[in-house]
Amino acid sequence: MYNKITSVLALSLLLGGCELDLNSGGNKEDPVYSFDFEQSDHGWKAGFSDYPPDDPDIYELSSGLKHLPTDSQKQGFMLSGHNRSDDLFMYIKGQFTGLEPSSRYQADISVNFLTNAGEGCMGIGGAPGEAVWMKFGFGEQEPMQADYYLNLDKGVQNNNGKNAKIIGDIAAKDANCEGSIYVEKVLASTGDSRIEFTTGSDGSIWLFVGTDSGFEGKTTLYYDKIDIQLKRL
Repeated sequence: MYNKITSVLALSLLLGGCELDLNSGGNKEDPVYSFDFEQSDHGWKAGFSDYPPDDPDIYELSSGLKHLPTDSQKQGFMLSGHNRSDDLFMYIKGQFTGLEPSSRYQADISVNFLTNAGEGCMGIGGAPGEAVWMKFGFGEQEPMQADYYLNLDKGVQNNNGKNAKIIGDIAAKDANCEGSIYVEKVLASTGDSRIEFTTGSDGSIWLFVGTDSGFEGKTTLYYDKIDIQLKRL
């Protein structure tokens, strides 16, 4: 059974600070991280924003390690929500530490996930695939909901923000418009979708990846693997 969020208090507890399992390759200036969610969440935590927090039940928010719909022997980090606000943002976040203090970095991400949103499908307010945009972002402070919105500038739907950039959408050609088939999709940052940030004085930075939705229905994704490469500038 999904871990349904039933109160603002429960949500605040769920979104508390997280300590990532940081086993990086490369070196301190150009580290490489790989997170496979088959056995562990590695310290990543779920977050939701851009919805009125006084009535979370109707948004059907849920998250956590769940068996993949394509393979019951494997797990993924599931995020699910019903976008009744026409702007729901669902994401996972983690604090990266041990970097060079007060230093400029460039970050690339590759995300393997399962989606049941087909291409060219009709949906309420927007397509269930092409109107759900995946974003990669950063923050010196922990990303979390502040009143209604995220406390960082992620941009609105298909727009970039100061703290996040779009890396693609969740539509997949081998899925269907009924949502009955989950397939794997890979999105990766390239060129202008790379993000740049400055670490804190303690050599840390928060990174997050998630979906900004214009589709006013329910979206359920399973994050299978995330690879992140940093390069000191």
